[in-house]
Amino acid sequence: MLIDFFYYLRNKGLKISIGEWMVLMEGMEKGLHESTLEGFRHLCRVVLLRDESEFDPFDVAFDEFFRNRFAAKPLPKEVREVLERIDPKLAGTPGRRDQVFVQEGMAGAPGAGKNAPGPGSGSGGGRTSIFAPGSRRFRDFRKDNTLDTRQFQMAFRVLRNLSTQIETNEQELDIDRTIDSTCRRSGLLQVEYRKPRKNTIRVILLMDSGGSMSSFARLCSELFQAATAARHLRELRTYYFHNLIYSLLFMDPTMELRDGNYISADHLMEECDERYRVIIVGDAEMHLYELEGTEYNFYDNKAGIPGTEMLKRLKRHFPHMIWLNPVPLPDYGSPQTESHLAIAELVDMFDLTLDGLEKGFRFLLSGKK
Repeated sequence: MLIDFFYYLRNKGLKISIGEWMVLMEGMEKGLHESTLEGFRHLCRVVLLRDESEFDPFDVAFDEFFRNRFAAKPLPKEVREVLERIDPKLAGTPGRRDQVFVQEGMAGAPGAGKNAPGPGSGSGGGRTSIFAPGSRRFRDFRKDNTLDTRQFQMAFRVLRNLSTQIETNEQELDIDRTIDSTCRRSGLLQVEYRKPRKNTIRVILLMDSGGSMSSFARLCSELFQAATAARHLRELRTYYFHNLIYSLLFMDPTMELRDGNYISADHLMEECDERYRVIIVGDAEMHLYELEGTEYNFYDNKAGIPGTEMLKRLKRHFPHMIWLNPVPLPDYGSPQTESHLAIAELVDMFDLTLDGLEKGFRFLLSGKK
């Protein structure tokens, strides 16, 4: 049964290695699962899962796999005898039958029944392990969820890897290496130092404003707050556009054509070189003629270059450029998604989720997806 469970988790997309599974088996031999299904679930989560985002899919898979295997089976004779000694009423209670997890040759198995805890033991509060995940009251840790300000701030910290170390004799405490070295020495303190870093990160943030982006105003506001609060950025420039970048970029989301409230895209490229990382935020939803036509280039008397041509120019000038989209990239083309897919062909596009932001920022560092 456990081998079937291993392959079931793999089929559900959980990347569990043979080594991790053997560690789980070793933990069960030592009785760390406490001979209960609830204990087995907790042990699996500790040993097999590498990230918080895997909690939710694991709980769903655990519920699906074990519910059908325990719900209709009668209690083993040995287990029923244990329950009858505790309380005769429990021996016939179906809702309790999945509380005891038995496996031949392990603590709590038939023949070692004295080690098997009674029903209702563990942290389930009397509720069984199987039916708890099925209730879907667990916090959702999936990486495809949209972000809050703190998660934006954590994602921006990825860009710290662009900082260069200063050539100096000065040293500063390296907390991460100190913790790692201390753990490797079984708790004996080992202080590690490093050369201080110099902020060299330059970011240009271009944000779509108005129209269909109004429903994402709160999300964009949190992104802006996180970017401005990031202390490891040497320089941050923020500009606004509507639907697509044409001739001008604006200093505020009102995009009013007044002195000092705009800059031409060409002038921006003259001021900023290829060292800048460019992050474009928008839903990429518009009519196709807004991509190839010049009618929406209002600020250049409708005679400027199309938006797609400006994107190509920006991409050539800023090789490290990404597009973050609050609307997931569609799987297929339709009249409503044509502009989305067309822009994704010109600029590397990532979903504006925790997973998408991590991938996007790492792409800014390496240039590889």
